[in-house]
Amino acid sequence: MDAKVLQGFKKDFSIVKSKGFIESHRTHNTGIGKTFEDAIGIVENNSSLADYQGILEIKSKRDLSKSMLTLFTKSPSNPKGANSYLRETYGHPDDNNMKILHTTISATKFNTFFSKIGFKLEVDEKAEKIFILVKDLTTDKIIDNSIYYSFEDLKKIIETKCEHIAFINADAKIENGKEYFFFKDATLLKDLTFQKFIQFVKEGLIVYDIRIGVYGTGASKGKTHDHGSGFRVLRNNIPKVFKVEEI
Repeated sequence: MDAKVLQGFKKDFSIVKSKGFIESHRTHNTGIGKTFEDAIGIVENNSSLADYQGILEIKSKRDLSKSMLTLFTKSPSNPKGANSYLRETYGHPDDNNMKILHTTISATKFNTFFSKIGFKLEVDEKAEKIFILVKDLTTDKIIDNSIYYSFEDLKKIIETKCEHIAFINADAKIENGKEYFFFKDATLLKDLTFQKFIQFVKEGLIVYDIRIGVYGTGASKGKTHDHGSGFRVLRNNIPKVFKVEEI
């Protein structure tokens, strides 16, 4: 990683930290990231490059110790409209009788989803794909192997978004109905290559988290809503997946 980029980030982070609590620039869970990026001068965009100078990806949460770290979110390469297909085919009715699909999948064993269906990741290096296998637990037979991520799609993301990550930890408070954040420290997570990613998926250190629901209101009511399905790392496994350095 370019030393000038890291030094520049350290300086910018120090300036933001010195400001103390900053009012959230957006409501809901994305508020913390939006607030920090605005404070550090990052313009919101849909670029495929990393957030900070195209090299350093920035992630933030209220408390790293209570959650998984999201490496990236992306719908499967196949089939087209994979999230809708997964929800409509394997989802379970919620309290409003709308199908949703929330489950965490690893490559080490099939999980159990409402006692009838199991999901598992399978890395096929020959085919260069990571499959999401679906098993009927009552018959112990694979009923679906059509859903997958291509290595090509994953490699692009790993090499641009995951090799160097600045994880921002913040305290939050509510005053007069408004949320404020104090960005107190940052950790550099580095040296995750594509080959390491594949190996860590095989070992179950990196898992796949499906969070597919439906829009409850508005013009999209009843349509599939991906709440951030993607590849994640449990807190305890972060030092195994990355080289960790305090900023």
